[in-house]
Amino acid sequence: MRIHTADDRARLAEDLADACIDVLAARQELGEIPCIVLTGGSMGEASLSALGRHPRAALIEWDRVRFLWGDERWVPAGDPERNDRLADELLFSRQRVDGALVHRVPASDSGLSLDDAARSYAELVYGIDRVDVVLCGVGPDGHVASLFPGRDDLLREDGPAALPVRESPKPPPERVTLSLSTLRRGHAVWLLAAGAEKAPAIRGILAAERGLPAALVEGREETVVWADRAALAS
Repeated sequence: MRIHTADDRARLAEDLADACIDVLAARQELGEIPCIVLTGGSMGEASLSALGRHPRAALIEWDRVRFLWGDERWVPAGDPERNDRLADELLFSRQRVDGALVHRVPASDSGLSLDDAARSYAELVYGIDRVDVVLCGVGPDGHVASLFPGRDDLLREDGPAALPVRESPKPPPERVTLSLSTLRRGHAVWLLAAGAEKAPAIRGILAAERGLPAALVEGREETVVWADRAALAS
């Protein structure tokens, strides 16, 4: 694990976007379609905004990038609460993408139940050979995606690639999340945190605190904590 820090959230998001461009470009130079797992939250929003307006964005063939989400709120399509709305507004509105490579979690008005939506997303993820970058926003309690501390049912080492979540401690109560084993499939896992309220979670990650979801996620090749100075304050 290594740490990348910046003075504030805006600078951190710019650095993160720059690193994402490097990964996507390198994979495309090999003739591959890179796959990135997006995140919600304040750092997800800042990172997508920085990616959408990045000065090197034109180097990327965005219609040859595969997109997944680490988790999604179980609300209707287009609802402001959905994580995919951030990507629509901040990245996809600026860069041309291929809808067939934009893998959204089914919405609550899709005609599927929560369990069926999770199974559908799990089947889709199973069929993807390689995940290049997993972006994981870290919550103040150390949760990532919708994997929350104290929820042993969500932190199993085995099981489906995606899980239904009920009684989430954060609203809305119902969600679909990638599993711990799926997040660990990422060749690079980047843990994102900005703000003093994230400092306890970052300390837990660096101490490999048992039972802290964010401390359990590691990339196959690298794990990077992206944190501003406030989040790294002791």
